[in-house]
Amino acid sequence: MQITKISLKKGAVFVADAHYKKGNEDFLDFLNHLLQNPPSQLFLLGDIFHLLLPFKYLRDYNKEAIDLIEKIALKTEVYYTPGNHDFNLKPIFKNVKISDAFADEEKSIFITHGDLTDKDPFYKIYVSLIRNYLGNKLLNLVSFNFVNNWLFKTILKKNVKCLKIFDFKTKIKSKIADINYKMIVEGHYHQNEMFDFGDKVYVNLGAFACDKSYHVFENEIKGYKWKTKLSKSAQTN
Repeated sequence: MQITKISLKKGAVFVADAHYKKGNEDFLDFLNHLLQNPPSQLFLLGDIFHLLLPFKYLRDYNKEAIDLIEKIALKTEVYYTPGNHDFNLKPIFKNVKISDAFADEEKSIFITHGDLTDKDPFYKIYVSLIRNYLGNKLLNLVSFNFVNNWLFKTILKKNVKCLKIFDFKTKIKSKIADINYKMIVEGHYHQNEMFDFGDKVYVNLGAFACDKSYHVFENEIKGYKWKTKLSKSAQTN
């Protein structure tokens, strides 16, 4: 896993699991709001797109949201941790800093999407296969785009799951046992939960696709405070 060191700033905005599909005006409105009101930093914690890989069909399909993120990155620092729906992103984003994870060593905060820290051996194999850029590229070439484009369209039709995970706290405690940071921030699970385990705090961000929420990091003298907010579109519904 590639971990890039950063300095997390007060007022940084975090958004995870937007699962953007073409024509999703709620997310486009949110990005336009950030473009007009740039935060100190923007962290995109994976699955921002329902499906995005560096292939023409998906670039064209997601163009509106891609362009907005690139414009925001010209106004503020934008950090992107790829998810299991959007990966191999460096050929797509020129102004965005991309890494498997980001870490503020001084504050002891670790930031990632969440799938790469999963300990399930079968899931690890699955992730390594789907993230194989060369394998996907080869399939695309030998099939004259047909197989990939058919697969892309099929995946884009699938709905996002917004379900509570049974005994989530216990599962997370085991999962993060060997991550040596005082705070771990992830998306991926769509739970919008925070757990204090004594030696470390785990924050699972809510999914924008489920509740249109985003999250603001507020650095206080006595510790680190998170505020969950709703996008304007959610507030008016």
